[in-house]
Amino acid sequence: MQKTTTWLATTLIALTLVGPAIAAAPPTTSGTPAPEPSKGAAPKTMRTRHLAAEIVSVDQGGRTVTVKHGRNAKETTFAVEGDAAARLADLKPGDHVRIGYVDNQGQMTAKTITNRSHTARH
Repeated sequence: MQKTTTWLATTLIALTLVGPAIAAAPPTTSGTPAPEPSKGAAPKTMRTRHLAAEIVSVDQGGRTVTVKHGRNAKETTFAVEGDAAARLADLKPGDHVRIGYVDNQGQMTAKTITNRSHTARH
């Protein structure tokens, strides 16, 4: 009985001393600590947002499109790239579209533009 009590006491003392050291150690996966995030760094991937809007104007040379949207008919100009740039020639004022875009610190960039004029509204 005394042997069991001694073993139990020794184990509890060891865990008391080692436990906080284990809890304080940062987890690592490859033996090297993870790099610390830098303040002010832009995220590596930006979330694509979508907006239903009406075309106000299209500038094929400048690769921009201006749309109005929302209850107050707010106008927003998007830089256009990728698949959206190929669609500029097909767009005209008054077309209803859905724009897939990213907001990079206030610079709106359209990635996709889908014409919604053919969609029936109920």
